Amino acid sequence: MTHSHLVSRRTALKVGAGVAALPLVHIRTVRAANQKTFVMGYDAAGPTCHLGQYAALVKGFFAEEGLRVQGIAALDNRTAVAQGRPHRLWVKTDSAVSEADFGYFDTDQLHNMVAGKVDYYIVDGNHFGCWSVMVPPDGPVQSVADLKGKTIEISAHAVEPFLLHGHMWLHHWLKAPGLDAPRDVTLSTYPWEALPNLNDYVAEGFKTGKFAAVAVAEPRALIMEDKQLARRLVTQDETTHNKEYCCLTIIKRAIVENEPETAAKIARAFRDAREWAGQHPRQAVLAAQAGGYYGATVPVEASVKAVECCLSFDTQLDVAQALERAFRTRIESGAIKTDRSPQELARLYYRKLG
Repeated sequence: MTHSHLVSRRTALKVGAGVAALPLVHIRTVRAANQKTFVMGYDAAGPTCHLGQYAALVKGFFAEEGLRVQGIAALDNRTAVAQGRPHRLWVKTDSAVSEADFGYFDTDQLHNMVAGKVDYYIVDGNHFGCWSVMVPPDGPVQSVADLKGKTIEISAHAVEPFLLHGHMWLHHWLKAPGLDAPRDVTLSTYPWEALPNLNDYVAEGFKTGKFAAVAVAEPRALIMEDKQLARRLVTQDETTHNKEYCCLTIIKRAIVENEPETAAKIARAFRDAREWAGQHPRQAVLAAQAGGYYGATVPVEASVKAVECCLSFDTQLDVAQALERAFRTRIESGAIKTDRSPQELARLYYRKLG
């Protein structure tokens, strides 16, 4: 059976100029007589940085490993935050809301893992970052120093305890020239209601001076640039490249501990798909759009450029070392409170699979 028979297409796809959140999918779990079907949670909003994960579904990488996998849309961020979820891999099937077997995990949720709220192992890194700080295209802001005394609006879900407020990378970037949030720069979240028409909201905010900059993830930044609504002041990749992964691959602890060979196959399929997307970004974008995972209105060439310049899907950065660094910065900032060392935490929560 081909993978296309295993993954149900979403019945509706509505992507506006602002890349509005897409509707959730309800998929009934299918089980073959002698083969288990695993559930992969994915982000239905279609972020550019997840092209490798979409490729794993649409290009048959799981099938090549002999795995049956269903992709089910994870709860949207607004719902996850409202329900107090500690990660994004909660999926809704016909019967209930439950945790997916594997998927992606935000590095800025490591504090929830250390708090014992995430029943997964980290098995790989994904990419270095898809976020950008956007400013008015013809405005006076030319550097981070120009933001002193001003406001940056950030994603509505970048609030604790769901995520570290304002994203750790953003705090690092501000600190480079000696700025501190909230002492020197105000970080505020844009409202959930703005998401369906974020382009209009940002244009109005720049016009009225409500904020001087806004942090958005790809493909929103791509669309804003394409429409000449904003320009990039900095990318997350500039502060985290070859230092810290933005997202990580995680697999349920029970699978890693009880089915190590299966876990290794899942991790390998993920890694192969991500590397393929990095080597064939145009094909990855078109395949994800055809499969309904990536916005049909998102500029293809700009998406390709983002993969080539910033996401580093083919990175060879050592995951254990990257995690130690990530744990250390979060302990030093007070976001993670523990008596364990960064090395101990990495050994506890990371499993290197063959």
